[in-house]
Amino acid sequence: MRGDFILINTNMKKILIPIACIIATSFMIACGIVPDNSSTNDSDSLVLDSIALGDMEFKTETKEFTDSLEQNDVNISYTLNLDVPVSGNPVLVDSIKKWMHGLLGKSYEGEVNFNDEMLNHYAQEYFQDCDEEGMFDGFGAYLELNVTMATDSADFVSYQVSGYDYTGGAHGMPFFYGVTFDKEDGSRLGWELFADTTQLAPIVKQHIASYFDETDPESALEECLFDGVYDDFPLPYSDPWLEADGVRFVYSAYEIAPFVAGMPECTIPYKKVEKYLSDKAKKLLQK
Repeated sequence: MRGDFILINTNMKKILIPIACIIATSFMIACGIVPDNSSTNDSDSLVLDSIALGDMEFKTETKEFTDSLEQNDVNISYTLNLDVPVSGNPVLVDSIKKWMHGLLGKSYEGEVNFNDEMLNHYAQEYFQDCDEEGMFDGFGAYLELNVTMATDSADFVSYQVSGYDYTGGAHGMPFFYGVTFDKEDGSRLGWELFADTTQLAPIVKQHIASYFDETDPESALEECLFDGVYDDFPLPYSDPWLEADGVRFVYSAYEIAPFVAGMPECTIPYKKVEKYLSDKAKKLLQK
């Protein structure tokens, strides 16, 4: 403890200083700063264990928000479900919040706390955009955005983004993708998870086949894909992300198959792609 002391006699100092050290040490042990078995024999200094930021427990709180507006008997609605981080490494929490704010549009100038005031700002912005696009003169519109935590591992946390965007016509567009965050420095990773992607497409193709038919995947794959895709199979546009049991890949609607096929996806076990992973990914997976 530091500070300016009032002058006291030498004998009183000899009594009070050891007592103060004992009290301070006991307080730090109770708070977990100094382990119970740490030595306090050296009266000149105390060796304190550093508390790593990465050891802070990562927690989220779900923020739900729904609003709608009706004009000319046409309804437009806006729905959000967000797993907002509320504790953990401050660098990680800040990185995720900034990313999440970017998904909403990043136009809100107040405190980024995802409260009703902030989320209502984006709902009103959405309604205004729809009005300017003439949606109230047609079939209306609907936007649902879900940002959910998928995996909370020792060294990384991954999020999934899903929802549906309807702006008229026969149907809207579903969307689904993910992202991985390094718990230590808060960095966001997508294709950076891989050092080499040149050999990935055949592996993804093999695993994506089961999405179409588990009993006869190869035949179903060739039958369901757009012309030319089977022979020249691409990697998805959206980034892959880490999950508990493997790397997940998702193709958007219409990307490799007709709309009726949905969003083809697969999770490839880590052992199948381990040799292609980047050093950063291996570190996050402790491989």
